[in-house]
Amino acid sequence: MSALNDTKKDLSLLNVVSLGLGSIIGAGIFALLGQVILLAGHQTYLAFLVAGLAAIFSGYSYAKLAGRYPQSGGLTDYFHIAFKTKFISGGLSLIYMIASAVSIAMLAKSFGIYATELLKLSSNHLFYINLFAVGITLILAWLNMQTAAEVGWVETLIVIVKISILIVIIGAAFYQPELKLPTIQMKPVAHFDFLRSVGVTFFAYAGYGVITNAAANVHKPKRTMALAIYITLLIVMLVYLNLAYVVLNYTPTSDLITDTETAIATVADKLLGKWGYYFLYLAAGLAFVSGINATFFSMFRISQALGKFKVLPKIYTIPLTKNATWGNGFTTLLIVLSIVFMDFSSIVNLSSAAFLLSYLGIFAANWRLRKETSSSADVILFGSALMSVILVGFIISLM
Repeated sequence: MSALNDTKKDLSLLNVVSLGLGSIIGAGIFALLGQVILLAGHQTYLAFLVAGLAAIFSGYSYAKLAGRYPQSGGLTDYFHIAFKTKFISGGLSLIYMIASAVSIAMLAKSFGIYATELLKLSSNHLFYINLFAVGITLILAWLNMQTAAEVGWVETLIVIVKISILIVIIGAAFYQPELKLPTIQMKPVAHFDFLRSVGVTFFAYAGYGVITNAAANVHKPKRTMALAIYITLLIVMLVYLNLAYVVLNYTPTSDLITDTETAIATVADKLLGKWGYYFLYLAAGLAFVSGINATFFSMFRISQALGKFKVLPKIYTIPLTKNATWGNGFTTLLIVLSIVFMDFSSIVNLSSAAFLLSYLGIFAANWRLRKETSSSADVILFGSALMSVILVGFIISLM
């Protein structure tokens, strides 16, 4: 019997929801909220709702696939089951791997921005951003090449810290209504700018697919996976809408323009003073480190599997350390180069597009397996159409 089948089914619905919240709420919202507001203005709420709706429809396909195939491999397993040809299953997995690699670059760049702002390194600003970003990337890549040890309790602590701080900021805003600014006047939002904001916002939801990696560890996976995904996404949407309200109504437009990537830190300083400011930076730093570490862990293993299936070059099968290959080292080098030679906005745009494209693959996989998963064809088609519109509009807006 395989190790997969021997796995203890000891995760409750609460455990899985906690895993989802930890995977989603964090680095994306810390880094991207200011950028979304500058793109969408007062339509930011609608951007979060549309992106959340797309995530829920995608979550429907994820839940159906996880309920029917309760395996720990998640997305890559579903591609392998749905598409028998290596070209399609491997290609979709490769797109997801690229999305993961670019997201590491985005998270690392965000870490560099926050570290530079915290230390007030105004001279040679870009140099220090890249220095911190490359440093954290190399450290966490090296750690993932050395050990596969579980640090679940550390991840749980990070989740508690970052979500608690965000809730405190939201509560402080409602407790101090006198600090609320007059309605901010913003330029009219062009249609494609709105779609671009939805594409960027979707990155802040990306991560709910991690929930399906727990499918092998729960009783009644069909019911538990569906409930966990929907509950998690609804909680995340509620938190994001409240954070958007706080930043929109308590941060001057001038601060949003100058401190776009650290908008939440700016509002934390205003609402909670220096202690809140520093605690927010702590939560953001932990979120970035946690996100990079988890993504490296997943990406290294996906790339090794793709190397064995000959989707990636043979270098991805040649051991470099116990848990990594020479190909993983090469991928890390490419991530470092993208950090150094691409600006933050370009990395965010590439990452958002890659995730939208790879998550469209989940709709395609569920469409192929809809009879086995007992899925509604109408739901799959509507969800995939919505995400396709977001992706196409997002790409056009960049031209």
